[in-house]
Amino acid sequence: MQNDEKKIETVTAPSGEKFGAYTIPDPHFSLSGIFFEESTDRFVRMPSEIAEKVNPGVKDVNSHTSGGRLRFTTDAKKIMLNVTCERLNPIYPPMSLPGRSGFTLLEETDRGYFHRASFLPPKPEFTAVSDLPGEGMRKYILFFPTYNDVRSLKICFPEGTTVEAGKPLRPEVKPILYYGSSITQGGCTSRPDNTYESFIYKRNGIDFINLGFSGSALAEETISEYLASLDPSVFVVDYDHNTPNPEHLRATHYPLYKKFRDAHPDTPMLLISAPENDGETKKWLDRAAVVRDTYERAIAEGDENVYFIDGKELFEGADRGSCTVDLTHPNDLGFWLFANKVYAKLIEIDPIFR
Repeated sequence: MQNDEKKIETVTAPSGEKFGAYTIPDPHFSLSGIFFEESTDRFVRMPSEIAEKVNPGVKDVNSHTSGGRLRFTTDAKKIMLNVTCERLNPIYPPMSLPGRSGFTLLEETDRGYFHRASFLPPKPEFTAVSDLPGEGMRKYILFFPTYNDVRSLKICFPEGTTVEAGKPLRPEVKPILYYGSSITQGGCTSRPDNTYESFIYKRNGIDFINLGFSGSALAEETISEYLASLDPSVFVVDYDHNTPNPEHLRATHYPLYKKFRDAHPDTPMLLISAPENDGETKKWLDRAAVVRDTYERAIAEGDENVYFIDGKELFEGADRGSCTVDLTHPNDLGFWLFANKVYAKLIEIDPIFR
């Protein structure tokens, strides 16, 4: 795909150099994990008309772009972002600016992914420029912020450069669907590509949908119906942390499982209890027992495609005490260990997830 001059706006970089600007979404780029909703004029993770029926928290954070990825190929030596975000103030003080509101640019190579640039907003509306390495056409992926609304995004390159769609996702595997809490959404990672879902993506190249809703994943009927309407390769259920008590979890966990299983009799489901540093606190043991009960009931009912990870196993090892920023939300080490456990279980489910 060659540049379509009708789709390119000429803008001036801070240096005075002329750049060609593409307003996202644009067919020169491959957008995954989020979509631009014309009716609300913003990027969202699920339709707003559904999110607003779930609960106020889901309505609010649905437009946080966690899991959003933009793939493209270019021979440009520079890249400029023109961005308008909703806010800069931290939703939760332990979250870093790069993690909650920054963009991360990676280069995709045969040797893996390489971090090429981070774009950090000094204010809600900002322009940032970065050099790009190497010669010839190179494949890139831009990760969107985990805890901010992106109201508008322009990707800009020096005039005369070529832009094409990014490296294709694996067409033989449907996206992985994640539903869960602020941990699922990505708090408190240092970069948006270091959530546990993104670590897995960087290993297997399989698309994913992040429906982690900070403080608001309560498995109501509306969200359960929406999740059941999707068609993933595997459904990862990780919302334990957001339920107020084990009783609420028990009242919602099996019904969520059953709603999805009735719609997708053969799709693998991975049930995860909350990750905890010590794994011995009674309330977390009680909650883990609820998730295990759903798993064991499903097995007893003949389900051969349901799996379980006990949250106390997620941060195993000598460094388990260094895995969170606040005794709850993982840092990058915690997310990496979390990803290791989930990735291993996915491969156990089906080698296609390798």
